[in-house]
Amino acid sequence: MTPGHDDPALERALHAEWPFRGRADELDVITRTLGDGTSRPAGAVVVAPAGVGKTRLVREVGRWASEQGMTTLSIIATEAGALTPYGAVLHLLPEGTHDPMDRAAWHAAFASAMRSERGTVLLVDDAQHLDHGSAALLLQLCLDGVIVPVVSVRRGERVPDPITSLWKDGLTLRVDLQPFSHKEMGEVIGHALGGLVSARTLTRLATVSGGNILYARELVTAAVEHGSLVQRDDVWVWDTEVVLAPRLVDAVWARLALLDPEQRRALALVALGEPLPLEVAERVAPTEVLASLEEADLVHVDGQIGRGVLRLAHPLYGEVVLDRVGRVSRRRLVGDLADAYAAADPQLARAEAVRIARWRLEAGQPVSQDALLEAAARANHAFAHDLAERLARSALAAGADHHTPVRARLVIELARALVGSSQIDEADQLLARLEPAVLADGDQDSVDDYVDVRYWVTGLALGRADEVLAVLDRVAGRVGADGAPAGADGVQTGAGSRAADRVAAYRAALAIGRGRAREALDIAEPLLDRSDLPVPQQVLLLETTGEALAVLGLHRRAAIVWERMRRFPVGATGRAASLAAEADLQALFSAMLDGRVADVLPGLEAIHHQAADSPDAINRGLTGLGLGRCLILAGRPEQARAVLLDAVADFGEVDLADSLTWAQVLLSQTASLSGRPDKARQWLDRAQASRQGAGVTRLTVDIVCAQAWLTAADRGASAAVAVALEGAGRHPELELDRAWLLHLACRLGDRSKDVTTSLRQIAAGAECEYPTLLADHAEALRGNDGPALEDVAERFAERGLVPLAIEAARASAQAHRDAGSAEGARRLSARTDGLALRVDAALRPAVMVDDHGVRLSRREEEVATLAAAGLSNAAIADRLVLSVRTVESHLYQAFAKLGITSRSDLARYLPRSTPGHSRSRAQ
Repeated sequence: MTPGHDDPALERALHAEWPFRGRADELDVITRTLGDGTSRPAGAVVVAPAGVGKTRLVREVGRWASEQGMTTLSIIATEAGALTPYGAVLHLLPEGTHDPMDRAAWHAAFASAMRSERGTVLLVDDAQHLDHGSAALLLQLCLDGVIVPVVSVRRGERVPDPITSLWKDGLTLRVDLQPFSHKEMGEVIGHALGGLVSARTLTRLATVSGGNILYARELVTAAVEHGSLVQRDDVWVWDTEVVLAPRLVDAVWARLALLDPEQRRALALVALGEPLPLEVAERVAPTEVLASLEEADLVHVDGQIGRGVLRLAHPLYGEVVLDRVGRVSRRRLVGDLADAYAAADPQLARAEAVRIARWRLEAGQPVSQDALLEAAARANHAFAHDLAERLARSALAAGADHHTPVRARLVIELARALVGSSQIDEADQLLARLEPAVLADGDQDSVDDYVDVRYWVTGLALGRADEVLAVLDRVAGRVGADGAPAGADGVQTGAGSRAADRVAAYRAALAIGRGRAREALDIAEPLLDRSDLPVPQQVLLLETTGEALAVLGLHRRAAIVWERMRRFPVGATGRAASLAAEADLQALFSAMLDGRVADVLPGLEAIHHQAADSPDAINRGLTGLGLGRCLILAGRPEQARAVLLDAVADFGEVDLADSLTWAQVLLSQTASLSGRPDKARQWLDRAQASRQGAGVTRLTVDIVCAQAWLTAADRGASAAVAVALEGAGRHPELELDRAWLLHLACRLGDRSKDVTTSLRQIAAGAECEYPTLLADHAEALRGNDGPALEDVAERFAERGLVPLAIEAARASAQAHRDAGSAEGARRLSARTDGLALRVDAALRPAVMVDDHGVRLSRREEEVATLAAAGLSNAAIADRLVLSVRTVESHLYQAFAKLGITSRSDLARYLPRSTPGHSRSRAQ
């Protein structure tokens, strides 16, 4: 949804004053100095770069002072006002004041007018622009105790000596403001927009605004007006387009307007070449010009002396300065950069092959086909797929008559680039036309590259596994270098068998994609030690083996494979370089399959944060999928929704193995769990429409769960049970998936012995504990066993599976009630309410117990709360001014009402009130 101009969210983002956040400590430090104007230091000089909130801080100090009944006056200094003697303070001029040339009379008149019982708080913004007379007057009034100054000055600019004296002579504090941190900026932007904001949107907005609150506001305002920052499914998401609206340009240009042409040219070169090595920068711009930019805090140098790189001091400087560079000038600038790199250290030139090739093309300079091929491959490895496409197309257009291996590699790189930019059909057609030439030429490197990219395009992106298997058969059946063809019975010998091994990784990966985990394991595991296979195939063999072992519940064996992945020698390919991260992600997903949400969630949150700026859309999306799924299991579907919308955007860039479908399925679950069946149905319909048929292993559990929840809402629990059981039987090799879905059927009402027996069988063969817990839960439900359900609830809670813990606790309360144990029913009802505090607020009304019968007196609750916090009886008695015997009596009564016997149980079973959920208390 793009908000219109009558939308309240739009109006809030565009026109309301942004919340004052991130400067509470500084506000507190300054306001503590405001007294009677006689103590020292009193007031403050706030020193900060432009746009980081110094004006707002001074204004908030004035607001606080007014609320305390203090007299406040304000001065706003300007460059124009500095041209007039006392120009900044003329609006405060007392009536009948004589000629300002009579300085003593002038100062005395001001002192008389400003004097108050508690001292006047004088607020001065941008005091670096004060004329000398006004600055001297301010200092004299401060020395006389007439005013308490709260002054802001811009860092890096010349400040009048009287203002400097305020802090140097100890009359006021000096408070230095730094730019907002990413976290602080994210909090400010989030509160300004209101509602949920996707984590990646906050991170990217904070990065681009560079800690400058002025720029952040204009950036957000322009993005909302333009429609690049919108609410989707009630969550703010940004497409990352920086809209250079006039207000934003004006705000940034205020820092750049005074630059001369040479400085602007140098700044544009840094913006184009960032990070720009000093040795290259000094070839394209005079050293003194670069130094002047550094002194003006427009660029800074990272790295060691002599080997550093130049970076812009703020991301928006580049956006604005390049927006004012014409096309002709830009061509000249990028040509100069390309030439400078070519003349620099050869090693540096090789490392920057991609940028050099791009710049030469943009400048209209000739580039060799080999250089374009290398640049295209490097760009693909760096996930710069749009650039790789341009480079590969340029090389193909320039070298149509080159020999087949080079042309084949160019087509393959072009296909990889097209996959990365979601042009899947064109990539598939290019590869299909290329196959005869690649197989006929016999160049093994070309064949390996061709098979790898064909698997990704036709198999994972288009979901046509049968076509890929046919390609693998043709490759494995071709005559080898030693002339040994495949036998008539299809058995490969000699070079033929070697060819079959070189495609086995893809057969294994396709097998697991079809739910055949054991078949995938049988193919891949024997080849794990084959270091003679190409690196992409070695990587795929490890990934497939780790995933197959994980879904089979063989987690000890899987851990050995993950360790091999982490130790894999990092080569030139992007996938090999990220194999250690893939191992960590597989381990986290496997732990999630084992129900260890409390262990997994912090790691996934950290990985998701680290991946926010990754150029790899697939990696970003997968981390979002993992975190979103984990948040759902933890009972936080609202937070999951914000994360998963980012994943949908990522997979909109490139979708492999039905990852987009997976994200949409999980969004359907969040909607169902939040009581929005219509929205859940919409997401599930989108998921079905986008599904290609790949990635069955990863989708089974979540798509069946989404279908089951909707079926329960539409046709009741019995129909939902049938959906869950059908899903459990669909892929019998996916043991942990089956366990989850059998357990879902049990939760929905199937208490049959078949379900518990199947769960026990899965648990017996697994190398993880979760199937046993699910079987215990099913048996406890089947027997309506209150104590057993209570035990299961605590085991779920320890794992962070709070919704399941709540279900088990509620069932335990009912079982105790059925057994005539009012004490147990009260205890477990109170426990349900305590657990409910750990899920999203929107879910609580459906799970909290309106009246669980636990009614502690006010004093019993006070004593029990302190005991739960770990205080001894003596400490509680001292805190509440009671006798120890009285404390013991209150605890005894609380234990009896709660149905517990130990202080250690208090934190678990003590009822807690929540906002919007009050309980009556016996007084």
